[in-house]
Amino acid sequence: MIFTGIISVHELGHYLFAKLFGVKVLEFAFGFGPKIFAIKGKETTFRFNLIPFGGYVKLLGEEEGVVVEEEDVGRRYYDKPAFQRLLISFAGPLFSILAGYFLFIVIVGIWGVPVVGIGSVESKSPAEKAGLLPGDVILKINGKNVYDTMIVSQEIRKGKEVTFTILRDGKKIDLRVTPRLVDEEYEITLVSASGTPSKVLMNVSGRDISPSVLEEFKGEFVTLNFDKGKVSGVLKTYYYTPKRYMIGIVFAGLSREFEKDFEEFREGDVILSIGNQNVKGWLDLVRIYQLINAGKGSMIIQLRGKEVEWWGRGFPRIVPVTIERKGEILKLSVSTSVLKSILEIPGILKMEAKKMKPRGWDIVTTAVSRCNYILVTSWKSLGRIFSGLRSGEIVGPVGIVGIVGEATKAGLEAVLSIVAIITMSLGIFNLLPLPALDGGKIVFSIIEIITRKKVNPALENLIHFIGFIFLMILMIYITMMDIGRLIGR
Repeated sequence: MIFTGIISVHELGHYLFAKLFGVKVLEFAFGFGPKIFAIKGKETTFRFNLIPFGGYVKLLGEEEGVVVEEEDVGRRYYDKPAFQRLLISFAGPLFSILAGYFLFIVIVGIWGVPVVGIGSVESKSPAEKAGLLPGDVILKINGKNVYDTMIVSQEIRKGKEVTFTILRDGKKIDLRVTPRLVDEEYEITLVSASGTPSKVLMNVSGRDISPSVLEEFKGEFVTLNFDKGKVSGVLKTYYYTPKRYMIGIVFAGLSREFEKDFEEFREGDVILSIGNQNVKGWLDLVRIYQLINAGKGSMIIQLRGKEVEWWGRGFPRIVPVTIERKGEILKLSVSTSVLKSILEIPGILKMEAKKMKPRGWDIVTTAVSRCNYILVTSWKSLGRIFSGLRSGEIVGPVGIVGIVGEATKAGLEAVLSIVAIITMSLGIFNLLPLPALDGGKIVFSIIEIITRKKVNPALENLIHFIGFIFLMILMIYITMMDIGRLIGR
């Protein structure tokens, strides 16, 4: 129903602008497939169909050769000037985008806006030397508003001095930080692992560590020789990050404190340790999540250059957890499935960074600014659609239902946020100059405006029909990927 609602808002734009320019609207359909029931209006039939994914508006004369009644002469779609047809086509994406803006204004007004906070600061790092502290909220970097961590990372990785505008104890402070170039990083996961790593890695089965060496040994038994001792096991996976500029901060994420009761935990409980891993902040929770997924008998080793940054053994099915509850230290035995849910489901643990709640006109300006950023990001990401198809990362209607279903666990705010992003993305996607999309129809209108020659409607409809068939095949393919992901869970 949510997906149908998103499409219906889009189609409402086409409907209203068609009515504005005197085009007769034959049908306004909610969903596809066989009709469940219909409501007959003055001249438009509002049709409710069986398959609740999408909808459409049927305009008089979109199909060539349609015989019209005398009173409908001049009310066909192709009877109208090109600029009017352009606006009718553009109205759908426009309404989708405006719906996103409206939803974000509501979200910001009721719940506030998430912020990018600093969870921890690395000792002796550029960030520490510049005076950045855990708990600081990053408002701007080099004058750019900060809506997500990617904006900060992109500026830092340029390697030039950056200026942070931070919020600390209600006051805005500007701090300058010069990033430093750090060594390449490796994350190695071994299964059937034995031994204990020390501080410095000497070699991997007698060879200097490099991405090519690790790729060669992937799936094979290897020995990691350290300055003191060695570790052996089957190399399952590895991740390589080349040298890059950093300032030594970890962004704020989940805190150690429970937001609500969950399984054997109670609201207000604070996690002190899980297994043999102490928990001081978000980075520790991320590493624990990795150990949960690695499983018993595995080992994860993180290196910067050849120095060991962190390592841990994969968790068995039941793990000892130490918590603080109302000043009392308690020890629990918890299954890794419960721990995984705690770290995956929003709203169980509190967030380290609190939300900001603008007031008055700032609600609108903040929401609009965030939406502008989403629009630009969505437009830039369109080029990655086909790479997403190859990797299976793109989702369709079934996948969207799953995403919204997960969001319902976190509450209405999360659902509305996802719906707002989806409807804005739909508007941007439909502006692509491809047949069957609104962008394709806009292109034909622009050609007619420039050349002052009417494009043959039969030819245009044929091109759009071919594009529609392609989109339907694409949608079926994406839906099958969605179903495969759901079955594989």
